[in-house]
Amino acid sequence: MPLSEHVLNMRIRGRFWRIFRAVIFIPIIFCIWTTHNYSAAMFILIALILSWLNNYQLKVQETEEPYYQLWLNVIEGVLSFTVMTSILVRKLIKDGDFEKLLAIGCVCLLVRFVAHTLLSLSVLREGKTLPGRHSWSKFSNIAINVTMAVYVLDLERYMQICMVASILLMAASSIAFIYWFYRDPAHRKPLSIASQLTMTRIVLTPFFLWVFFYDNDLNYSNNHIIFKILALVMILGFMLTDYLDGHLARKMGEVSTLGKYLDPFSDKISNMTVFLCFIATGYASVWMVALIYFREASVETLRTLAASENVIMPARRSGKWKTAIQGIGIVIILVGALDPIQAIPGFTSIWEVLPTAVMGTITFVTLLSGVDYFIASKHILQKFV
Repeated sequence: MPLSEHVLNMRIRGRFWRIFRAVIFIPIIFCIWTTHNYSAAMFILIALILSWLNNYQLKVQETEEPYYQLWLNVIEGVLSFTVMTSILVRKLIKDGDFEKLLAIGCVCLLVRFVAHTLLSLSVLREGKTLPGRHSWSKFSNIAINVTMAVYVLDLERYMQICMVASILLMAASSIAFIYWFYRDPAHRKPLSIASQLTMTRIVLTPFFLWVFFYDNDLNYSNNHIIFKILALVMILGFMLTDYLDGHLARKMGEVSTLGKYLDPFSDKISNMTVFLCFIATGYASVWMVALIYFREASVETLRTLAASENVIMPARRSGKWKTAIQGIGIVIILVGALDPIQAIPGFTSIWEVLPTAVMGTITFVTLLSGVDYFIASKHILQKFV
């Protein structure tokens, strides 16, 4: 049934303002890292106003196509998590103090985002309609934006109050959505082993932050040897599960649309978290991680455009090489930071340039991979240009 002109116009305007809101997060992240606090707070306020416009004026949840709506939510979720994580890492750099409540908020935001995405995909795969964004979800999004602004402005008097309110509202919105999901018996479908391995990688990623900064010291070299080894083991575990989930999915005939989207997403979440840790401890430059993030966000936008045309964009060989080189580079840096390696005669002079050289290689390969994706997907871009 063709859409009315009014609904079509509402949909186009909704997409424009949601994409514009997503773009706003880029200067927010930039202002956070360059300590332009008032500018960051101003952009957060703009994002909050746009959120109100989308939810209450344009009512994008009622007019947008389901898959397009879902992947716009994914982009906004990734950006919100990146902003919160950037605030956490910046506070580590600025104050040298690990903000535990803020870290808990980051974990809650990630878990809520991942769970909502997975359950929504499951519903859409069954050909069912997602519910509109309920009040708890709208309130929690408002609270998250306000909390971001409070932390950016360093309003210590209100930080804990806002963060606790955000965590409680996120919990309430998650419970409301899960209740809606599980009250329909048709939704009670177990995840495959491959998807469970991928989910494990996502869930354990926030714990890497705690292990990496266990001693509350930005200088990772001062961390206890046990936690250095544990961080290395976690990264090796991430790499192993990354291999196993794809291998098992193919071997057991469980290759799914969910897995094709979830696997690259989990790689980005885990690796970007590690790179943010490397910024804090001086192993990576901000511009390197910014370029890596730009590539990842651009490819995810490309996936969103493909999904809107009912096209699944699988991982390319260059993307697999990129992920492998990122993992190997991370391992090299973490191994080089181990006390026994640091004690090797003459290694100190090598260590002065090794992290920068490794991260430079990772950045170069990552950008090349992004170019390859765009060249290979030009037929998708031509539909929108």
